[in-house]
Amino acid sequence: MEDNKSSIQRAYLQIKQLIFEQKLVPGQKLLTRELSHMLNMSKTPIINALNRLEQEGFVASETFYGYYLKPIDAQEIMDACEVREALEQKAIKLAITLAKDEEMTILEEKLHAHEQYMPHKYDKQKFLLDAQFHLQIATMSGNEVLKYLIRRNLEHIILRVRLDDYDPQRMASSAKEHHELVDGMKRKDILGSAEIIRTHIERVRDHVLKCLSSNALNRLQSNDFFA
Repeated sequence: MEDNKSSIQRAYLQIKQLIFEQKLVPGQKLLTRELSHMLNMSKTPIINALNRLEQEGFVASETFYGYYLKPIDAQEIMDACEVREALEQKAIKLAITLAKDEEMTILEEKLHAHEQYMPHKYDKQKFLLDAQFHLQIATMSGNEVLKYLIRRNLEHIILRVRLDDYDPQRMASSAKEHHELVDGMKRKDILGSAEIIRTHIERVRDHVLKCLSSNALNRLQSNDFFA
């Protein structure tokens, strides 16, 4: 029989999977009764899982309204990218200094997987392959806390940013930047690699902000039309 701690963990992971699959979308109200039916479990572990997700910033709640999937805004994107830049530059420095040859081979495999998957438009799988590439660098750093913080930072982008307006051309430029980063790391060029990741994250930030602005404009136009 599943204990309470295990059922909460299962609810937590399954709700995140629903968000990843876009069966739950930013701004959507999260009804415990519906989630209980979807996940085939009682409300208690679901409420505990939602509380955990609220502590982590994925979910928000309001009195007399309940839980909802927290949208991401421009300021949070800028703050998250600023933190991510510092974390990944540190990870790269450690990875270049400490990583073993077999770990670099794994990084190149993840680079190849990200590059080979080229859908017609951005989807969550493309985001996931990108995140796995960056998390491999964090793994190579040997610092588990650093890896945890980078993973959580990436999760907020993967789970809370809508992909409607993502420019597919960004896939090719992102892959090129990844290649340059791996080449710099293989040369053990710490300063050059740090600059590449800084530029890469800056471009990611600008692209996400552009998409957020476009989504806001689309919502405004729709609201005007249906007013």
